[in-house]
Amino acid sequence: MSSGPGIHPRDTFRPTSSKAEQAVWGALQKHMPPGWYGWHSLRIRDRFAYEGEGDFILAHPDRGFLVLEVKGGQVEQRDGRWFQNGEPMPKAPLEQGTGFAKKLSLRLRDENCAAPAYGAAVCFPDTYVGAQPAQDNLTGLVIGQGELPYLEDALPPMMSRAFPEARPTKGHWIEALHRLWGETWVPSLALGTRAKEELDRRLALDPTQLEVLDGLLDNDRALVQGGAGSGKTLVAAEMARRLAGTGQKVLLLCFTAPLQKWLASRLDGSGVDVVTVSALAKRLVDSSGGAPAAPVISGVEAWGDLFARASDHCRRDWDVVIVDEAQDLQFEAWVLVSNLAEGKRLFAFHDPGQGFWVDRKPPRDLFRAFFPLPRQLRGPPGVRALSDKILGKTFDAAALAAARADGTIGVVTAPSATSVPDKIGAEVDRLLSAGLDVGQIGIVSLRGQLAEGTIPSRTQVGRHPIVRADDPAMETSLVADTFLRWKGLERPAIIVADLPEGELGQLDIRLNIAVTRAMAFVRFVGTNEALRAVVS
Repeated sequence: MSSGPGIHPRDTFRPTSSKAEQAVWGALQKHMPPGWYGWHSLRIRDRFAYEGEGDFILAHPDRGFLVLEVKGGQVEQRDGRWFQNGEPMPKAPLEQGTGFAKKLSLRLRDENCAAPAYGAAVCFPDTYVGAQPAQDNLTGLVIGQGELPYLEDALPPMMSRAFPEARPTKGHWIEALHRLWGETWVPSLALGTRAKEELDRRLALDPTQLEVLDGLLDNDRALVQGGAGSGKTLVAAEMARRLAGTGQKVLLLCFTAPLQKWLASRLDGSGVDVVTVSALAKRLVDSSGGAPAAPVISGVEAWGDLFARASDHCRRDWDVVIVDEAQDLQFEAWVLVSNLAEGKRLFAFHDPGQGFWVDRKPPRDLFRAFFPLPRQLRGPPGVRALSDKILGKTFDAAALAAARADGTIGVVTAPSATSVPDKIGAEVDRLLSAGLDVGQIGIVSLRGQLAEGTIPSRTQVGRHPIVRADDPAMETSLVADTFLRWKGLERPAIIVADLPEGELGQLDIRLNIAVTRAMAFVRFVGTNEALRAVVS
């Protein structure tokens, strides 16, 4: 869209060394007829790749556009030839303007637009014209130095002289002229490109992470604290790899099966034993010769009993024990970890901001050194600002507003709860059309595994099949899972689903976990009522 009648640029002329064009721009800024549009230095490339430029394009919505060719210095015609400061001109002034007007008309046709008419005129801002030239096609189409202060009166009859009878218009041709002129261009990457750049950036440890890693390797017992996206899992995996590379036996423990599978795939061939703390407990109990562990266990007390039995049959087969997402382990699990690491090296990584269970935290007396990972690297500034706001911290309001404006953070409203899956499917389609693939998109449910009718309980959304986060095909598939099972994982684009229609315990922690899975983009999909509860 154009920014309204008047001369463009608004504040000053486009860069030019021509004093004549500068003078004409100043006159048009002061004396443009009401309702007229004007553009200084409009450049186009036509269908044959020939480039052209019009010094000034003037337009009236009901009449058409006029190309105004500007020639500075002293201009005169002698013996049928045109001279500028005494030198012959290669082309007659009006011929240049007419040629560009035809090219511009064809270029508008490419834009599926047509003006009611078009023509050309000339302006000699350094020449006092007095009487109009006798050459018939120029009569009434020349503006001289004396006419510049009176353009409001001079331009309308000139347009009438230059134009043939008006024809029907087509499309928004003035808006098309403004777009071709090019008022504003702020470079932005396609979503797919932005996602790839973010992924490439995240593959390497930054100097702060490397410093923490070096410090950890110089200690035997250390606890690392960092927020979401600070690189805890990245550092933990790299540390495990390096220690295993020295011949040490390394056990890397985590809380969820999806994170275990992701870490195992990243550390394949390194010799690191990657296992969830619950799976390890079952392994120890089953290999003890006593009653085997139940195949499915739910409830804090039942898990506590399992960890206690595993502690009684603990084997210290590893030289190093590393725990990721340490804030999620309950007390009995820490007893097991303590026994596993007795006389061994022990390292743990945790984020209090993602602690869903308020009574769980790493026991600090197990550690002798403490390291912070202060920089949050995952996700753009707007997503980090949203995370801070969710947790009640001081946040960057400008970054959050910019993220909402540029589409980094988006909201998709569904007319009803039953239409949410289709809306999610449509948003996946949109992200795919912007250059992402399904393996770069994740759906995070704010509900738990036992909740009914959630997105992860479905087999597809829209036309897209979905898998759980621990599915073997998760890396190349559209993943939908609960917020807890997403912990430690990430995707360029995250769609937050199963928003609460009413009360939902610890909503701030659920939301924070969900949005901080995003490396580049976040989308909230839900009804108006649900969106009001989570987006403000």
